[in-house]
Amino acid sequence: MQFILRSPAVVVALTVVLALLSGCQFPQDTPESGCESSFDYMLPKVAQGFRWKILASDSRSERISALEIYDVEFDGIATTVYRDSVAFGLDPCPAGEQVVLNGASNGLGWSKNGAENGGLATLSTTHVALLEAWDDSLDHWAGGAFVDYIQSNRAHEVLSRNDAVNYGGNPEWDLEMLISHQPSALCIYPFGNPINEASWSSVIPIVPILEYLEPHPLGRAEWMNAFGWLVNDSAWLRSNAVFEVIAMRYDSIRNSNTNRDAFRVFTGSVEHGEWHAPGGDSFIATLLRDAGVTYVFGDRKGRENVRIPFEEMIEIGTEAEAWGLVLQHVGDVLTVEGLLQKDDRNRLILPKSRRVFVANTTQCDYFGWWVARPDAMLENLTCLFGEAPCLMDSEPCFKWLEE
Repeated sequence: MQFILRSPAVVVALTVVLALLSGCQFPQDTPESGCESSFDYMLPKVAQGFRWKILASDSRSERISALEIYDVEFDGIATTVYRDSVAFGLDPCPAGEQVVLNGASNGLGWSKNGAENGGLATLSTTHVALLEAWDDSLDHWAGGAFVDYIQSNRAHEVLSRNDAVNYGGNPEWDLEMLISHQPSALCIYPFGNPINEASWSSVIPIVPILEYLEPHPLGRAEWMNAFGWLVNDSAWLRSNAVFEVIAMRYDSIRNSNTNRDAFRVFTGSVEHGEWHAPGGDSFIATLLRDAGVTYVFGDRKGRENVRIPFEEMIEIGTEAEAWGLVLQHVGDVLTVEGLLQKDDRNRLILPKSRRVFVANTTQCDYFGWWVARPDAMLENLTCLFGEAPCLMDSEPCFKWLEE
């Protein structure tokens, strides 16, 4: 699936983006390091895990920036990324670990389709989707690991043409391929650096991506702007334009759901005799709230999973009107009865309505395309809980199970 920008929303989005990139109004802040110098900062609209530090302006009055990425608690800067050594040299007070991207000028890596660097290598299927959202040809994707899990048709086309590299991951990384086809950066999870022990690991710039920790759906999608910045200013403009359209559409759908009656739903599953469910500040809790329904664990603060005693879940199940699940199911069409047969305890918490909505990750790219399109996910849920039939531009991810 591909997102196509349309006017006039694109014109509005581009106007907003140009104002952000060229204007002089930036939030003021003081780096956590205690450096005496103060900087201008450009903050994301929703995301909490990164920001841009403005270092200087060059002769053409263009701002030179660095990307600061927070730690997993979003308490302090863990990594500062610079596009080149010039930007690095302009920062008198770097925060966290410093990473300078590989570029064609330093003789490292390889040139992909005439690009000015080797592109970005990815560890996650979500990273590929956040690139493809604004780079539909994936010209700036160097390749990645675990490519068998990628559901993007375009990504597999690029791989089949050898325009991107399969760096392995099943069962282990192809380190020889990584050093011979060096990307401008390797984008990883904070705890997932596959080359940490390699003697030459310092040659590959490592950029942690924290999108999966963002509690808001738009915050996750906004990491596409971090990927755009990692490429160049032109790509940064494109990613911002795409994100602005997505954000405006998301807000429009959310605002249309404010007058709904409270439809009570719960999510989660049994593990080791305990019920585990997303907290009230989590990604799915926000989606459900914005879709106009009541999430029964909305008062359980936090973005992490919460544990609910199974006895309590039995009572909650009888009071709720629907149960939601994200699962991986291969084979025959899953039904409510099929779900109950997977675990007899499911019968104890099934709502009286027997209504269950499911995102089957084998049938929809829940950890890829849908992360980059939270507006479509919100539209999906809005249609799911709506009283009238609803037509969507894309095949729904969440669907009601049949009996």
